[in-house]
Amino acid sequence: DIAGVANACGIHVHAGLSCEDAGGHYYDNASVTEDPWKSVRYTTVDGNGTASDQNVQVVTGWSLADVDGRTMVVHDVAGARVACA
Repeated sequence: DIAGVANACGIHVHAGLSCEDAGGHYYDNASVTEDPWKSVRYTTVDGNGTASDQNVQVVTGWSLADVDGRTMVVHDVAGARVACA
């Protein structure tokens, strides 16, 4: 159960431009009142650990051009960063 675990199984765009300096979740906190990335999670759909999700729209307050080049981070079940691009 991952309820209550911050970033557990999350896939998020972070503010940084590199994995070494990923920063926090990327969104315009002046126009978006709550972190829109908190609910974005992957789940397993079978006993083999295959991950799947559906098309998810995240309203960040930024344009696609603003998001381009930001760091994408994948979190494990404990919320730790395990992959970055």
